[in-house]
Amino acid sequence: MNWSKWSFEALDTFFFRGGVSFHAGEGGYSSVQSLFPPFITTLQGAVRYSLAIKRGWSPEKPNLWPKELGDSDNLGKIQFKGPYLLYKNKPYFPAPLLLLKKGKDFLRLVPGSKVRCDLGEVRLPVIADEGGEGYKVIEGEYISREGLQEVIQGGLPNEEDILPRDKVYFNEPRIGLERSDKTRTAKEGHLYYVVHVRPQKETSLAIYVGGIPDDWDTSGIKAIPLGGEGRLARVEVATGFPEEVLPSFPKIYPDKDGKLRFFALLLTPGWFEPLDTAILQGPPGIPGTMVSACIGKCLYVGGWDLKKQEPRPLVPVLPPGSLWFYEAENREDIKEKLSKLHGQCLEPRGDYGFNQIIIGRWEEIK
Repeated sequence: MNWSKWSFEALDTFFFRGGVSFHAGEGGYSSVQSLFPPFITTLQGAVRYSLAIKRGWSPEKPNLWPKELGDSDNLGKIQFKGPYLLYKNKPYFPAPLLLLKKGKDFLRLVPGSKVRCDLGEVRLPVIADEGGEGYKVIEGEYISREGLQEVIQGGLPNEEDILPRDKVYFNEPRIGLERSDKTRTAKEGHLYYVVHVRPQKETSLAIYVGGIPDDWDTSGIKAIPLGGEGRLARVEVATGFPEEVLPSFPKIYPDKDGKLRFFALLLTPGWFEPLDTAILQGPPGIPGTMVSACIGKCLYVGGWDLKKQEPRPLVPVLPPGSLWFYEAENREDIKEKLSKLHGQCLEPRGDYGFNQIIIGRWEEIK
């Protein structure tokens, strides 16, 4: 399949609303926050819209919508991977939830001994080394590809591998109100408070789009409306392959007891059905036995259904950085399967870019 890389750079601010709704008429000073990076559902819509415009479609000519682009419920012949955060044109990923940090020092979480809890007899994540006081899970920060390569190989990143959120973007509160076109005055009860994100100058987003027909011209796509309020983004379309942003598959070798120990790490949000089964048993199709997990708080994917002109139902997804620990027999077929799974987007919604995993290794506490 032919792939192209689409890079998006903000011309001003962005507003990518999550699952929190606006509540008309409520008191207080509540706000609606913006997500960053946005879900692929937002970016794929902008890409397909741009491609359709180039093929002669317009909202006034709905019958000219290209069949290759699917419809409101499927992607047709198109596939996506991402989104990926770029800083100074280098990829960064949400920090894995097995990492703990204190100052410039890092520790890892690994499955501990069996304990009894409300889930039955399980192995909960514990700190791999002695100490751990003052260490906290890295949330809301990003890790470079080189740092992530160290983590999946069983090591620890360096301080310079971690990118704080304030270097990527900062929040920008906005107050707005709806104005009546007839009276040119504010409508009562239509005051709202939102928080936009303003990406830093060297921040951009990238997705990879596969399946665009070879005879389609994308050269004229330079800027497109993206997210809430139709904020413009500068777009650059170039040849590229999804593998170029990912860390390499690590060396997976048996532990001292002869078992293979590895983890499956989410790089993009995890849309699994049913979600509770994936949390407790791991994503489908991964060999071995799931023994523990580090799972973040659920996010909610919504959006607007243009065909039905109504909001889409909110769907809970697992945040990127979540991971599952596994044990398996030391067999070549298992190693080969893990190699093929590295960087793949699992079903369902894998064609959208959800559920992308990479494989890493962990060691039992000595």
